[in-house]
Amino acid sequence: MSNNSKSKLSLAIIISIILHVALIIILSYRLTQDDSNNYGSNNGQTIDAIMVDPTIMSEQYQRQMQSQISQQKAEQQRKEQIDRQFQNFQEKQLVQQQQLQELEKERLKLEEKLKQEQKAAIGKLEAEKRSAEQKAAEEKAIAEKLEAKKKAEEKKVEEEKIVKERLAIKQKAEAAQNDKKVNDLLGGIISTSSSSLTRKGTSNGELDKYIFLVKSAISNKFINPNKLYVGQSCMLEIRIAPDGLLLDVKVLGGDEALCREALAATKLAVIPKPSNILYNEVKRMKINFEPK
Repeated sequence: MSNNSKSKLSLAIIISIILHVALIIILSYRLTQDDSNNYGSNNGQTIDAIMVDPTIMSEQYQRQMQSQISQQKAEQQRKEQIDRQFQNFQEKQLVQQQQLQELEKERLKLEEKLKQEQKAAIGKLEAEKRSAEQKAAEEKAIAEKLEAKKKAEEKKVEEEKIVKERLAIKQKAEAAQNDKKVNDLLGGIISTSSSSLTRKGTSNGELDKYIFLVKSAISNKFINPNKLYVGQSCMLEIRIAPDGLLLDVKVLGGDEALCREALAATKLAVIPKPSNILYNEVKRMKINFEPK
């Protein structure tokens, strides 16, 4: 209870006490006067007067006032207690509201964080999926290219095999035909050689003709056309037996591709048999290939 409230209550109590005391005095005085005036009535009867002791009445009144004051104090205390409890309740409610607001903020933050993490996880999964699909597509494309390349190589090998077979058949046919021409030509050369020979050996024309026949026999065994080697040259050294059998061949110099082709063709060629007079000149001869 505040000091102002206590002062007002005390003043009211004092005023109330003073008024009650004054009232008691007035009532006592009137009763006394009434008793004096009515003493010895006409009937000669005695009237008993009731005397009120002001002290007793004052004490009774004070007890009543004290009881009221106590009740007012108790009521005031109860009211103050209710006010305190209500204030405490409001404070607790405010704290709870603040806590709820903080919890709601935390919940919203957590929810947003979860959304972001979920979004990032989904993006990562989609990126990994795209990467896997792209990798699978690339691997598939590589596999298809390898398969196509393999098939192309197999087809090429098959075609080359067929071409080689056809060339082998053609070369055999041409070789048989050339062998006949060579034999016919050599027969004519041998039959006329005695008239063209001198004591010093064979003529240059006869030697050139034989070398030409050897070059033709070797060129006929080329797998690729001679025009592929235009502008190139290759020098071979060939050693043969008296019957034209190839004993040895080696590259003396020239372009690698042409020399490789000429070396392989020489090993397959049927070299014509030289005459006895020519053999010493051609048993070790140099052949120069220059396709034009």
